[in-house]
Amino acid sequence: MKQAITLILCLFTVLNYAQVEQRLDKIKKVSEQACECIAKIDLDKSKKEKSKDIKTCIQSASMGYQIENSLLGSLEKAMDSIKKDGISKSDTIAVTSDRNIVINVSENYEEIEEYLYDNCPALKAIYFTDNTESENSKSDKKKALKYYEKGQSAFANQNYVEAVVQFSKAVKKDKKFAFAWDNLGYSYRKLDNYKQAIKCYQESLEIDPKGKMPLMNIAVAYQLNNDLKNAIQAYKNYRDIYENDPEGFYGLGHIYYLQKDFEPALVNMIKAYRLYTEMNSPYNIDAQKHIGFIYQEMKQLDKLEDFNRITKENNLDVNFEE
Repeated sequence: MKQAITLILCLFTVLNYAQVEQRLDKIKKVSEQACECIAKIDLDKSKKEKSKDIKTCIQSASMGYQIENSLLGSLEKAMDSIKKDGISKSDTIAVTSDRNIVINVSENYEEIEEYLYDNCPALKAIYFTDNTESENSKSDKKKALKYYEKGQSAFANQNYVEAVVQFSKAVKKDKKFAFAWDNLGYSYRKLDNYKQAIKCYQESLEIDPKGKMPLMNIAVAYQLNNDLKNAIQAYKNYRDIYENDPEGFYGLGHIYYLQKDFEPALVNMIKAYRLYTEMNSPYNIDAQKHIGFIYQEMKQLDKLEDFNRITKENNLDVNFEE
């Protein structure tokens, strides 16, 4: 049996306005620094490694902010001394502090994660890119690779029409080039052409039935195309192959929630939350929010007994802070 974990859902909090403004300013500044760091994370790393690097970026940015503000406090004292006593070229100023400087790298961590989730595009780009290689992931044909590299460049510049052209040329030169099919599908998705995206992911899965990127993205494409039946099956396929990856559980939970099928939505979202938390992923925030939404829906339906039963069966203690 897995160890129980605790989820705290905040319903509402009343704070002093100045305190709120100060905290929000800190969260924004730390998040901006952390986002710059996150954008530099190697896309080829595993999700576990990426999650660890994201955490390091957040903690480093928070540490830098706190050190900078401590130094600014000392600088203000120095300026006060100059204004009060004056200073010549030979004067030395001793600035004393009545407190030790304490740096807490985890201060406001969850709030920073949440801000990044909503405001840092690099976070989603990095976390949802999975370049796990198989035998046919890449090509040994020079022309196919040349077109593939051009497609990557076009995609990076958000020129998705050109990306489709180049990735299409790549798969014509090498029909077994799985990464090219994956990126062709992703380019079509960016152009809202979900049917073509699905066809590309199907081609990739014919080459490698366990490809993580096409398995996940075909589910997303089905969902965006309002084909929820196939989306559910695709997420189940992903979950069955990658049972320790939260994405399959999250996708299922989200679709069941949209269909107002709250019990399976809750079961899958709890599993996603647990796995995100175990790998220190900032995406536990979104799973946490969905559990809160499900709670509110089940409360309105007078089904809190079922909510509590499911959380207990899944070893999740839910506490509410007001």
